[in-house]
Amino acid sequence: MNPHDAQSSLDDIRRFQDTTRNEIVRRAFAMPRVIVVALGLFLGFASIDLETPWRLICFALGFFLYIGVGIVYEYRAAVQRQPTMQEMLYHGMVLIGVFVVFVVGRVLAFALFHAPAHGLMSQAMAGAVLAAVAYVAATPINRSVMRSLVRQGGGRG
Repeated sequence: MNPHDAQSSLDDIRRFQDTTRNEIVRRAFAMPRVIVVALGLFLGFASIDLETPWRLICFALGFFLYIGVGIVYEYRAAVQRQPTMQEMLYHGMVLIGVFVVFVVGRVLAFALFHAPAHGLMSQAMAGAVLAAVAYVAATPINRSVMRSLVRQGGGRG
C-alpha cells in the first residue's frame, strides 16, 4: 500500500464518520420525534392543574411519551453509541430551559389573562402550550448544538 492509498482510506473513514454523526443528530431531532416529545412535555406540564384522577393519567401519559420516544429511538438506532457527559448536560439544560418557559408562561397567563389556577383552561395549560411551542421552535438550535457536541465527542461508541 502506498502513502496515497493510505491517505485516501483515512479520508474515506473521516467522511463516513461525519456522515454517521450527521445521521445521529438528524434522527435524534427528526420532526415527528420532536413533535411527540413536545406533546409529552405538554401533557406533563398541563396536567399540573387538573383534578386528581386526570392529573395522574395525563402526567403518566406525558411522561411515557417523553421517555418512550427516547427509548424507542435508541432501540431502533442503526448506530449504538454512548452519549458524552456534555451531551447529557446539554439535554438537562434544554429541559431546564423548557421548564423556565413553562413557569414564565404560567405567570404570564395569570398576569395578563387572569387564568384560573385549576381546571382545563388554567395557568398550567397556557404555560404548557408555550413550553411545547418553544421546544419545537428551538429544534434548529438544538440540532446545531448537538451536531457540534457529537463531533467533539469523537468516536465514542
